[in-house]
Amino acid sequence: MLGLIFVTWEKYLSERFGSTLLEQYRNAIGETTSTLPLAGRRYGDDTLLAGVETASKLTRTPADMLLCEYGRYFTNNGLTSHLCAYLLSQIHSGQELLLAMRKAHARLRISFEGTTPPLFDYEKSSSPNEVILIYSSERHLCSVLLGAIQGAAERYGEKVHVVEQECMKHGAPSCRFVARFYPPPSDPYRYAKTPEQLARQQAQKQLIELVLTSLPEYGTTNGLTLNDIQQRLQLRNATSHQQRPAVMLEAIQRLQFAGLIMSTAQRAGDDLTSRRYWRLPAAWQ
Repeated sequence: MLGLIFVTWEKYLSERFGSTLLEQYRNAIGETTSTLPLAGRRYGDDTLLAGVETASKLTRTPADMLLCEYGRYFTNNGLTSHLCAYLLSQIHSGQELLLAMRKAHARLRISFEGTTPPLFDYEKSSSPNEVILIYSSERHLCSVLLGAIQGAAERYGEKVHVVEQECMKHGAPSCRFVARFYPPPSDPYRYAKTPEQLARQQAQKQLIELVLTSLPEYGTTNGLTLNDIQQRLQLRNATSHQQRPAVMLEAIQRLQFAGLIMSTAQRAGDDLTSRRYWRLPAAWQ
């Protein structure tokens, strides 16, 4: 399971129940400063499930309620918005977000080697504002998906009516959600940005696309190190700011969380200096 889940889970606990509860939670699961979760690392499913059970006991809140709230939180919190900014910049509604999540999760299984983000299928509905989601996983974390559906609507100022017609927890082979979205009142200024915000967003997008198109396709040649990428950006007349390692790493991170590139980050002996990056083949996307 991707570390972003664990990082945002702890952020949710802190914001929902306070820093004292988070400290109690970390003590209960034996977490120390040196073992705090990292967004780009890989962790076992059992770790999260045990953490949910611990949090449920400490807060005296049913696990399904915590998971639903967390799903809603995950969709809208600042860290997810930052890391997934490139993906989110192309989405304009809750329904679009859910469909994009399905594709992104499939790509993340390749982008972050060894991780297994939850997959769900969807069916077309006769209503243009309705989507039918089919979730099947041995994790039985359908409550997180329910919260994510609610959070997707909330992110775009929409209302959503969700019905879970079937559930694995009640013996069904899969969970079946029907979600109908209701758009917000028309507001031409709702998503208006200042000229400065638009310029910054455009500069970030330009750098991300420069990095992406500079990378070789996986399986064709050796991947590029951060130093290699910097040299390629120099040849493509990137600004000195765009060539700064921290700025390049941010662009790389956003591409990886969009499931568009992969790296050697999870392999034995990897470090930031020797880490190599590739662009995923179009056929894998």
